[in-house]
Amino acid sequence: MPVIVVAIMKPQPGRTQDVLDAFAAVSADVHNEAGCELYATHTDGENVVIIERWTTRADLAAHAAGEPLVELRRLRGDALAEPEVVHILENVPMGDAVKGVIQ
Repeated sequence: MPVIVVAIMKPQPGRTQDVLDAFAAVSADVHNEAGCELYATHTDGENVVIIERWTTRADLAAHAAGEPLVELRRLRGDALAEPEVVHILENVPMGDAVKGVIQ
């Protein structure tokens, strides 16, 4: 079963676009990493949330140590107001087989 990741970042006031720009710069490279099934950026204007799906935990570990994340951190610089919060999750299918799970 795939590994789901939800990463939540709180940019400093006025720095949300800087964080989004950093993700825009590396997303294509992340999408090309082995095991990347989903890597999508979202914002509510104050927080930046990344939803990821990786084929295996080994693929996620390689991503975490990979060059795109090194570059992301460099580009993001000091734009975050606090450390990011990363949740590594496993699907718990419920209800409808399609709507009840991130596939």
